[in-house]
Amino acid sequence: MVGKLLAAWLCALALIAPAQADEEPKRVLFVGNSFSFYSNGIHNHFANLLRAEGAWQAGENRVRLLTLSGGHIHETGRLLNSYLSSGDDDWHAVVLQGHSNEPIDEKKSARFEKAMELMIKALRERDIQPLLLMTWGYQNEPSMSRKLQAAYERVGKRHDALVVPVGVAFAAAAEQHPDIHLFVKDVRGATNEQLLYRRDIKHPSMAGTYLAACVMYASLYHRSPEGNLFTADLDADTARTLQRLSWQVVADYFALTTTEQE
Repeated sequence: MVGKLLAAWLCALALIAPAQADEEPKRVLFVGNSFSFYSNGIHNHFANLLRAEGAWQAGENRVRLLTLSGGHIHETGRLLNSYLSSGDDDWHAVVLQGHSNEPIDEKKSARFEKAMELMIKALRERDIQPLLLMTWGYQNEPSMSRKLQAAYERVGKRHDALVVPVGVAFAAAAEQHPDIHLFVKDVRGATNEQLLYRRDIKHPSMAGTYLAACVMYASLYHRSPEGNLFTADLDADTARTLQRLSWQVVADYFALTTTEQE
């Protein structure tokens, strides 16, 4: 089960029967920014989990990543609309991932929610399921994680859209496995032959991107990735820990029954 701190978050936010994925989407387009493309991209890890278990069917499954570095959701929304209008719109699901702080920044949050509303509506008009990738708080900023969770869940509840609890998994990993490094530092400059780093530590390491992909996999297919042979070149113990944790978070978040987990 998730830790006591995270369990308290779930109760405080009164999560009741979050939206579920439509069947098992085989064609998934990821839309976001650097949070999605760091460390070889969440889409590649997601696809590799499927390939490693023999669930990938050539000609049936497809994943792709559409991103804009530093992009906010209204910007990636324009990019997505242009892309789909070009004729490549045969997708079962599109994953929407916002800028790291826009859902909770008082100057950006209203625009975030409106852009999400328009994108969700546009996708459904094309018979494509919208999925919301809940992002994570910056390293060592647990209050940011809670605020992001609330913001994504508010949008998901309003539009009956599935929220993939990646942010919850990051917080759980920080609480339960602080030895696993989910982030990489961004270079700000250098002085006296020493690198200087940005204050905010937010981009995912290989372990962070792998965890996000495992949560996506578990959320869409309602089965655990534990034991999957694809480890993203992480050591076996770390990969197994992240696989197990992703399923614990997803099973708790969606209140999956024993039958649904099988």
